[in-house]
Amino acid sequence: MSFDPHLAVAADEVATVTKLRNSAHVFRKGQQIALNEGFKIEEFDEVLTGKDTRVEITFIDGTKLNIGEHSNIVIDKFLFDPVNHLGIAILRSLEGAFRFVTGNIGKVNQPQIVVQSRFGVIGVRGTDFWAGPSRGVYGVLLLDGSISVTNPVGQRILTAPGTGVNLTGNDAPPSEVTAWGAERAADALAAVAF
Repeated sequence: MSFDPHLAVAADEVATVTKLRNSAHVFRKGQQIALNEGFKIEEFDEVLTGKDTRVEITFIDGTKLNIGEHSNIVIDKFLFDPVNHLGIAILRSLEGAFRFVTGNIGKVNQPQIVVQSRFGVIGVRGTDFWAGPSRGVYGVLLLDGSISVTNPVGQRILTAPGTGVNLTGNDAPPSEVTAWGAERAADALAAVAF
C-alpha cells in the first residue's frame, strides 16, 4: 500500500470555500465560525448564508456546491476514495437555493450521492442540478446527467436537461417532470451565481 500525499487531508476535512460574496458562517461543534475564502469545511458543518450572500464550496474530488442567500446546508458525509472506487455524499438542504455539480465522485462505480430537503430526497447520478425556492414552491432543475426526486408519496426521474419538478410538501408527490423554460431556469441559476 502506497501513500499519496495529494489525498492526505485531516480526517473530517472534506472541502474548501473557494468563493465567497458577503458574509456566511458555519456552525461546527456548537460554535459559530465566520467563513472566508480558503476556509476548510468538515463533515457535519452547517453552512448558513445571509442576505445577498453566495458561497462556492469545492470538495476534495472537484465537486462544486454553490449556495445562495438565506440558505442552510449541512454536510453530513463526504467520502471520496478513488483507490477503492468509493463515493458517498450526503447533504441536507434545510433552507434556500443551491447548485450541485459532481466532480470525480460521480465517476466511481455506483456512487451514493443524496441531498435531503424538507420536501424530499434528491438522488444524484453524476450530474449538475439546482434546487430551492422557485415561483412559490420548492423546485428541482436538472442541468446535466440524471436525478431522482423522491418523497413519501412519489418519485420522479429527471433525465432531460432543462426539466424540473415542483415539491409542495411531503403529503403530495413531486409534480410531473416539465420543461422549465429559459426564464425560470435563469432565475433559478441567478439565485446562486456570483
